[in-house]
Amino acid sequence: MAPTPDPAEGLRRQLTHGRGRLWVLLAITLVWVMDVSLLRHIEHHHVVANTYNAALSAGERLSTLVFVMVTLGLSVSLFRGNGRDLFRWALTYLILSMVQVVANVLSMVATASAIHGGGLTGLWDVAAVYMQSVIVFMFIYVFLDVSTPGGAFVWPTREGEAPPVPHVIDYLFISLNVNSTYGPTSEAVVSRPAKLFMALQVLLAILMLTVLIARAVGA
Repeated sequence: MAPTPDPAEGLRRQLTHGRGRLWVLLAITLVWVMDVSLLRHIEHHHVVANTYNAALSAGERLSTLVFVMVTLGLSVSLFRGNGRDLFRWALTYLILSMVQVVANVLSMVATASAIHGGGLTGLWDVAAVYMQSVIVFMFIYVFLDVSTPGGAFVWPTREGEAPPVPHVIDYLFISLNVNSTYGPTSEAVVSRPAKLFMALQVLLAILMLTVLIARAVGA
């Protein structure tokens, strides 16, 4: 009897070969663009005191430099097929991205009382941070699944069928559910690190909801 294929291993092969590599680079660029746009919004709309604008500008330049360095390292290891270096660069990128999400959420909490009026259209930055959180944690779950022996999730399947190779949309579905319903989906979580990251995502989602309510009332 042939062994049951590992769904996470199938996804790993898709992301490290062919067009999958281009999608990986496009995705990390999207996260960086979202983060830079949020920093510029905070700076140009005087959400924080002017004395902090210099720090924000320095932070934007630093994040750009780090992004370029990490992207170059990730790209080289990705196209060379160096699994060990790819793991390290991907882990570095995800840690930095998660730190950016946490910093953006905390900055929204700290400046919630500084923004008044503007109507509900002024809440776009909250929505942007929300989507950034969803995308970053989606990639974290992908990384955990493909790097955990046997996978970090148990994927449901129809009776008598082999487990399907998960798609990025499946991880997006998990991340959206954690961000909105504060709990796992139909996929069983069997990795403790994945559970810890889900707990962090829930806490950030609660903070974002609190800011959204406060800003909506102020608008």
